[in-house]
Amino acid sequence: MDRQAAVWAVPLLLAIHNAEEALTFPRYLPEVREHPPYFLRSVAESLHYDALFIALVVVTVVPALVSLWSWRRPQSRAAFWCVMLIQATVFLNVFAHMSSVITVFRGYGPGVLTALAINLPFSIYLFRVARRGGWLTRPETIWLFPAALMVHGPGLIAAFAIGRAFTAT
Repeated sequence: MDRQAAVWAVPLLLAIHNAEEALTFPRYLPEVREHPPYFLRSVAESLHYDALFIALVVVTVVPALVSLWSWRRPQSRAAFWCVMLIQATVFLNVFAHMSSVITVFRGYGPGVLTALAINLPFSIYLFRVARRGGWLTRPETIWLFPAALMVHGPGLIAAFAIGRAFTAT
């Protein structure tokens, strides 16, 4: 895989994952409301599918725009690093899905199939290719993971807030 193909594979595979969530969440939303972790109880109780759907659209479109930026500026290390940050966040999200399958759903949960079958192996593959190909320096790679921790939670909260704002009327 070359770097430009990776730039577009990231949002494409994320879109597939988000589609799985969009298609399966209506059936599983009652479980989210009934069994949330304590610290997410108020968020889970007020979660509605329309807001969730808009949040999924946001977390699909924003990475595509970042990839467009990187594609249009192929020499920009910052733009490519942001694409890789998205993938690091997707990688972290795999573990969030595994945690929710164990603690909330006790079985299948929306997005877990693509998280394990696509996002996990692609993340590992892409990080290895990026390091071996010199696309990222060692420090750039190391900083992806703490940055992904900072993006994952606040990013989801922001996406849900946008979803609520659009469905509040």
